[in-house]
Amino acid sequence: MPVIRCIYLLLAIYLQYANAMGNTVRPFTHSSIPVPGRNVPIMRLFENYAASCRPTNKRDFNMDQLATLLQSFQMDEVATKQYNSLFFGMADMQIEKFMGKWYTVVNSKEVHKEDCSIFYFDMVLQTPYTATFTSKQYALIDNDVITNEGYGSMVGPEPGAVLITTGHEKDQCPFFPVRIGGLNDDGEYQYMILSTPLKYPTMVLTRDLEKFDTMWKQEVYDFVEKNGFMSPMAALNTRLHFTDIDVCRKVNKLYENGNV
Repeated sequence: MPVIRCIYLLLAIYLQYANAMGNTVRPFTHSSIPVPGRNVPIMRLFENYAASCRPTNKRDFNMDQLATLLQSFQMDEVATKQYNSLFFGMADMQIEKFMGKWYTVVNSKEVHKEDCSIFYFDMVLQTPYTATFTSKQYALIDNDVITNEGYGSMVGPEPGAVLITTGHEKDQCPFFPVRIGGLNDDGEYQYMILSTPLKYPTMVLTRDLEKFDTMWKQEVYDFVEKNGFMSPMAALNTRLHFTDIDVCRKVNKLYENGNV
């Protein structure tokens, strides 16, 4: 598939560049984006995404061959097509409605082996068009609690401009929201679908377990099934896993009373 190959190659170019600069993971620098933050070019969003991936030492392609192949794909057109396929269901992000506690109710279990995951997002710095926030995850592996700490960045309100680096050892690249749903009584988003340019891995987070089960679960299932997130090519015939909430309440103390 040209789009899939194109995204892989774009990531490879920037990962190789990052290796040359040293194996340091850094959030975006806001000085590198247009001001005031509107109408960021689609290619710039994908370039920023690729530059945020954790470097590796593996080199699969020659840089000259990569450049020639990317040029033959007419990257702007391919990037626009991929962008539209990812973010057609997204409006501008209101990042303050993104903060707080989230339960993971759908996950790519082949990547994320842990169970009953919970995320906390806390704002560090916000301007009209940019933001930086922390990400902290609690989960269980063999009944032991594990934690992962990461960060998030917003470099504009456009879809694709919010990135979340989880700190998980298997998450080499960040996630971005591809769909957000509903508002609760506090004016916060009720659920969101997080994914990557390859639509794998994918996670679905919710604030309210009961409401998700009764109001949003079928909507989410239909969305990921119809739009290629349920079992994308990169997932190698594996499918998204829907969390057994009742089991999580029994084994994870943070699930007690549903919405603590």
